[in-house]
Amino acid sequence: MPEAIKLIQPVPVVRDENGMFYHPDMPDFDEGEEEKCKAWVAEQGLEVKMVELEYHSDESISERYFEAGEADCSYWEPDRPEGDGWFCLSIHDSDNGPVCWWARRVVTP
Repeated sequence: MPEAIKLIQPVPVVRDENGMFYHPDMPDFDEGEEEKCKAWVAEQGLEVKMVELEYHSDESISERYFEAGEADCSYWEPDRPEGDGWFCLSIHDSDNGPVCWWARRVVTP
């Protein structure tokens, strides 16, 4: 009998000193493991949307980050996508600066 899938659930977002967050129940995917990450998202029945600090609705937020040249984005509050059920999977750095991954369950596996 297959093992039951532990479905990830929303948790309080506690950001570190630089404003980063990683959901404690999300697997730690390494760079280059996009297919593994996509498979996990599908297994969880999630829809994921990425929000980038670079394109924040308040330009002063993105200017502050990119002009400072520091890793701190603790002042950034990522815009939540429209609709119900969204929770934060991570706020992490990318090649284009900080991003937030929002998720919500669309299918119960």
